[in-house]
Order: sequence, then structure tokens, then C-alpha cells
Amino acid sequence: MGAIDKVSLGVTGDSPDQMAELARSAEAGGIHRVWVIELFRNAFTQATYLSTETSSVQLGTGIAWGFVRSPMSIAMSAMDIDEISGGRFTLGLGPGVKRLIETWHGVEYGRPAPHMRETIEAVREIIRAAATFEPARYEGEYEDVDIRGWTRGTAPVRAEIPIFTAAVQEGMSRMAGDVADGLIGHPLCSARWIEEKIIPAFELGLSRSGRNRSDFTFLPSICVAIDDDYERGLDAARRTVAFYSTVKTYMPLYELHGFGENAAQAAAAFRKGDIEGVAAAIPDEMVECYCAVGTPDQVREKVGEVADLADEIFPGAPNYFIPPEQIAEYNERIIEVFGKGSA
Repeated sequence: MGAIDKVSLGVTGDSPDQMAELARSAEAGGIHRVWVIELFRNAFTQATYLSTETSSVQLGTGIAWGFVRSPMSIAMSAMDIDEISGGRFTLGLGPGVKRLIETWHGVEYGRPAPHMRETIEAVREIIRAAATFEPARYEGEYEDVDIRGWTRGTAPVRAEIPIFTAAVQEGMSRMAGDVADGLIGHPLCSARWIEEKIIPAFELGLSRSGRNRSDFTFLPSICVAIDDDYERGLDAARRTVAFYSTVKTYMPLYELHGFGENAAQAAAAFRKGDIEGVAAAIPDEMVECYCAVGTPDQVREKVGEVADLADEIFPGAPNYFIPPEQIAEYNERIIEVFGKGSA
């Protein structure tokens, strides 16, 4: 079984009912795992809700911001959702963007890879302690947990809940290989970026932590617009590329392929409030470099280039600056094309 046989889908919607409908459609269509994001809604409340609206599909937070909650809060949420879902939950964590973490939440960002490592280790320790009814102790630079005199009452469904972390560059990828059960890639990480930067980094982490490659799940993402009208799909994907071009963190991804100046122009337009100018800064070849656009066959071929490097695959619909109904259309096309027998 290859990565193309274990397909993930991001669940979004204008309402909880729309999200539940999409999750049920994904489940009926044979999608392996559904993920909820954290930006406009809380990742844990979304995952809890969807766990009650589905019965068999795997589900996870993809991703929840790891630094804005205590390890205790994260661990309790993970154990609760895993229990409610019957052991179907994967805890996906990421550092988020420094400015948002510090200004929106008022918490320390620090050095993201070491900070995330400690968060994962502390959460694991709390879940382990809950399963064995023992105290939990973890001491690090960012996390200092000392839990005594507390028991959960009932043991968690699983003493080890899978923890994936998001990664874009080498540092976080190495950390994922060190301590995480899997790595969720960013949708604009090209096959070349994955081969040259991400895989060598997490393999180094695995080797220095004494783990086998089979102990780790690599789940790269790719922006997908399945549309018989190629120009329409290209324009939709362009807007997602444009959105991420405004974030300085992702500049190395663009520079690798010679698109650094285009990303800089998009960012300048964004700062001026010129949304159309943001998209206009992104040429067709830049969209085609990072995204899979076109007919089902065209998209399968492009997605296959990334899937060949992976254990599972996460094709995601364009999500920015296009109408909600178009996002919903592209999500349903992903289920039709990549699912294993839609009901």
C-alpha cells in the first residue's frame, strides 16, 4: 500500500453543519484521515465535534498551535477526543507564526524547534502518567510540569496517542524525526524541497534518536484544484500561493525555485491592502511549480510526484480569496478522485 492509498482531507466550512457534512462525505468516500485547522476556529472543539459526527475515519488537528496551551491542557484534550472517537485521534501540533503567538495569545514563542520538542515530550509524559495512574514530571527550558495527586479516573483509550508536528524547514523537520510520530508538510513544499530539505532532516532526527523509518509517518501536503476549466483552477490555486507569499517564513521555498522576487512583490501588495495585486504578483509557472491543477489525470500525476516521497498524502483545496462554494466544490472533487469508493 502506497501513500496514494492513505489520503487526508482538510475539513473546513462556513458552519459546523457544513464541516460535518464534508467529514461524513470523506468517510463515505474512503478518505483515510480528516484534519481540522486552527485559525478561525479552535482545533480541539472542531475535532471533538467531528468525532461525534463520524464513526470510522481517522481524524486529527492539523494543526493546533502548540505554545498557546499548557501541556496539561493539550494532553487532556487529546485523551478526551481519543476517547470520544474510539481511538481515532491524532494530535497534530505546530508552532504557528511568532507574531501571532506572541501578540494574539501573549505567550512566549522562543526557539520553535526546542520549544515544540519539549511540548511533545511533556504531553507524552502526562498521557503516560494518566494511563498508569502515576505522577507526571517533566522539566525543560520552556515546560516545567509537576503533576501529583491527580488521576484521570479512567485510563485513556490509548497510552500512546500519535503526535504529528508541522514542519517547513530543516530545524523543525529534524525535531520531528527526534520525537514526533509523524510530520505534516506545508502545501507549498515542492517535491524538490521535500527531497533536498525535509527528508534528509527528519531522517537525521530519526537516526540520532535511534528510531527506524518505519516508526515515522511523513504526510506532505499539496494544494489541489481539480477543475476541467484549467484557467479557473489555476486562478484559484494562485490565490493560495499568493496568501502564503505574504509570510516571510516561507521565502526559502520560493527562492529555491527562483520565485523570491514574486513573493516579495505579493507581500508588498498585501501590506498596501491590494488583494488583487497580491494574486497578480504570482505568475502561472509559480502556481504550477507548487500546486496540482487541472483534470483528474493531470492532478493525479502531479500529486503522485509528492506521494512517491511519502507514507500518506494530503491534497488540500485552495482556501484563500475564493468563494466558499468553490472551496466546497474542490473538496468534493478530491474525495471523488482520491477516495476509495464514494458511497
